Amino acid sequence: MAQFYKELKDLRISKEISLEDLESKTKINVKYLNAIEQGDFDILPTPYLRLFIKAYAVEIGGDAKRALEQLDSFVGNNRPTATTSQIKNIDKEENKTDDYFSFLNLFSDSNLKLRNDILKVSLLSILFIFSIIIIKNISSETESINTDSSQSAYKNQIKVIDDEELLLNYAEDKFIEKSLNTEPPFFLSINANSELSMLIEQDTIDTYTELLYPGTEINLQGFVSKAKIIFSNTDKIKARLNGEELSIIENYPHPLKLIIQSSPPSISIRLFTPLN
Repeated sequence: MAQFYKELKDLRISKEISLEDLESKTKINVKYLNAIEQGDFDILPTPYLRLFIKAYAVEIGGDAKRALEQLDSFVGNNRPTATTSQIKNIDKEENKTDDYFSFLNLFSDSNLKLRNDILKVSLLSILFIFSIIIIKNISSETESINTDSSQSAYKNQIKVIDDEELLLNYAEDKFIEKSLNTEPPFFLSINANSELSMLIEQDTIDTYTELLYPGTEINLQGFVSKAKIIFSNTDKIKARLNGEELSIIENYPHPLKLIIQSSPPSISIRLFTPLN
């Protein structure tokens, strides 16, 4: 059976899509497109490997989910199961165990009491260590529960704004458009010190929501072609796009719609105010 990357190449050729066309649509360098079709994944940037495979499959009309599953299987089958250093470490541990039992066997029957005392001390030490571990785990779980409860209280108060809500209850106040000096793939990070929601559409990913509260930071999944994000507000946030500050969207008290696209690289911003 042909390797999945060969199937992707055959599908591209059957649809008469050239590598140059694919490069233009996905913004992926033709060198990396060739590497995908040859199965030479070592030269691809590791953080973008799955993103590139998905964008390739989607653009030629292939099954992106199946391609990613086959990629995981292919890469996994080529990973070594154990390294020489790991085997050496295992041997060392086994030798330590053997030395321990050899030490106990040095005692003669006449020293049975001493041997029993040593075993008791060892057992007590083990129980003491386990007690400390259990107490730490209980403390960590309690802290986690308190943190989750606090976060849930914030999230229950945050309203998600969508296009319908904007149309019914808000008026567009200002429109800003700006070209970008950075190239895809794009990575957007948000550091929040207030409560807000983000309704996000990215490339072919299903629409999803992020709820933020004071002291949180999120890094959105990378995208290649386009992203649309509706913020409930951008009060007290810090935004970065590919590591560069995106101060133009910060500190707006009402909903804001941000669109980032790669062709040409640009952003557009629509600011809204309540009708009431």
